[in-house]
Amino acid sequence: MNTIYFNLLKYVHSPFLGEEVNVGILLCFPEQGRLEFRFPAKFKRLRNLYQSFSERQLLTYLDSFGKRVARANTELSPTRSAEQYTAFITRELVPADATVLRFGPLTKAVVCADDDPQQVADQYYELYFAETQPAPRAGQHKRDSFLLSNFRRHLEAHDAGVFQLLRRNVEVQAAATTVRFDYAWKNGTENFIKPVSFDLADADEVNRKAIYTHGWLHLLTPVAEAGNYRFDLLLASPTNRKLLPAFDKAVEILSATVAPKQLITEGRRLEEYSYNAARYLRQHYHADPTDLYAETPLE
Repeated sequence: MNTIYFNLLKYVHSPFLGEEVNVGILLCFPEQGRLEFRFPAKFKRLRNLYQSFSERQLLTYLDSFGKRVARANTELSPTRSAEQYTAFITRELVPADATVLRFGPLTKAVVCADDDPQQVADQYYELYFAETQPAPRAGQHKRDSFLLSNFRRHLEAHDAGVFQLLRRNVEVQAAATTVRFDYAWKNGTENFIKPVSFDLADADEVNRKAIYTHGWLHLLTPVAEAGNYRFDLLLASPTNRKLLPAFDKAVEILSATVAPKQLITEGRRLEEYSYNAARYLRQHYHADPTDLYAETPLE
């Protein structure tokens, strides 16, 4: 059995009120010399609690923490004491006297020696944050979040920690619309990832979603061509086999737009795409003292 440490990251909107909300969890695995950081993709609860709450700013901070943790994983010694771990938090993440974001007290736990740190971190994340992201029920349609979860799982199966190198919640603005993408990464083009699940109730819904997606792809085309962008759409097919012809038609509709894009269906195609993204991210990003992960020149 191995001892691990973890701390909950808390958001304090007003120190005067003294209210705290968990927004992330950091775990340390001393025997593996590894850190794992997890946080939700959305904070609906905080938006409802505080009118002046800035979700974008909080996500920017958390994404920065994730990148610092990813960098630290390349520098850790085989063992790391509780004192070293605590010092890393106050030196690299949040000072002890911080007000808005604070790490709670260090907690010790015991895990099996052969447990995978990523899986353990996912389990602790689910324990503390399941209420903010409820698990899908049996028989439930595959939502867009299903595709994002599979993308992350495939990505980190190929390279643990590489998920932290992705940019998150990136917006692309055009004259007529603004579209938010969940992730972005570069490999010669700026690639923007968005899930589009067609596991819907009927053929009409499938058709409507295809037309809507085609519409914003069309509106973003001039911006994409000018900025050397590519839109990577993760697609889920209907569970109901009777809707597969409607799904095929939806793919035709999306293929018809001239916007630079990739259509990546769940399963083998998504796994291959995730592997290529993981490999490129690891090869072409490196720790830099002036920029946490500076992009290296293309060969």
